[in-house]
Amino acid sequence: MEIKENKNYYDAAMRQINGDSLCLSTYQYLKKNEEWVGRYEDFLKGRRSLPLLYDPFFKKIFNPVERRDRLSELVSCLLGQKVTVLEVFPNEDSQFLGVMIIMDMVVLMADGSIANIEIQKISYDFPEERISCYSADLVLRQYKMITGKSEHVVNGSSKPSYKDMRKVHTIILFEDSNKSLISDMDKSLYFHVGKTKFNTGIKIELLQDFVLVSLDTFKKYRYSDIKEGRTEITNYDYDSSQYNDELVSEKMKRDRLKFLSLFVAETPQEIDRLIETFPDLESVRQDINEYLERPGEVLSMFSEALRILDRNTAELMVDRMRDEIVDLKEQNEELTGKIDELEEQNK
Repeated sequence: MEIKENKNYYDAAMRQINGDSLCLSTYQYLKKNEEWVGRYEDFLKGRRSLPLLYDPFFKKIFNPVERRDRLSELVSCLLGQKVTVLEVFPNEDSQFLGVMIIMDMVVLMADGSIANIEIQKISYDFPEERISCYSADLVLRQYKMITGKSEHVVNGSSKPSYKDMRKVHTIILFEDSNKSLISDMDKSLYFHVGKTKFNTGIKIELLQDFVLVSLDTFKKYRYSDIKEGRTEITNYDYDSSQYNDELVSEKMKRDRLKFLSLFVAETPQEIDRLIETFPDLESVRQDINEYLERPGEVLSMFSEALRILDRNTAELMVDRMRDEIVDLKEQNEELTGKIDELEEQNK
């Protein structure tokens, strides 16, 4: 079933909202933000799809229980290796004492490795230092998992070993890339893979890997071709070190084009066109269609997404004000120094 503009869904949803005090209160909260209430109403009218890159919607479409195969497929195509997601950890379970690190989704895979999937609206809000801290948190999780099994036999020994540690992968999808995510090699490159290498070429493979995806770059330089069905893999579509097994990598490369296209698609009509190229996206469209019949649940998801956005905006404003205060202090100290110097010269 295709999603088409249908005023009946909207009228039925408004009747349900007006007849339920809790839904009405939630709707009034959503109306404080003109953009978000507009997106909700446009979804009910069939004009816009769900904003899948916002936390509540992402976790519904890639639910680790109901849609584990879909989540495993997404992680596999980004990491370039077939993985199976076993479970999702609490996103506020930081391993740094006294520090709250809230991750979007942390998944444990069948081989014991851990991946963190983050979605960022603005790349300036996720600098290099923050990426490093998130990766370090994953290493600590991995280590605590190993030491927590000390009473059991691990790899034939009852004593945990560093050799029992597995890979940790930090995956970040950026909606808005800053200049640090623009490649000097080719500005159309959108898939950035980071691994530690040594200048002498010694073969020591460290645990931490990084996958940074510039969705806006993908949309600007690649998405229009994919909508037209032109999905031939190009040099800037993948990192050669990421896909080692040619037997499975071709499917993974295509899967990655499929999911990234789904993330940047804005309207039901765009998703319809993508299904012509990627028929297995039909299950995603069916999931989205089901929410047209549950407007109250979708309203709660939009409301939750707005609350997260408001919280993140407040935190961003505090961080920027703190940076401004530091800059002002430095400017004041510099100015005070110049005044002292001028006074000495005047004397």
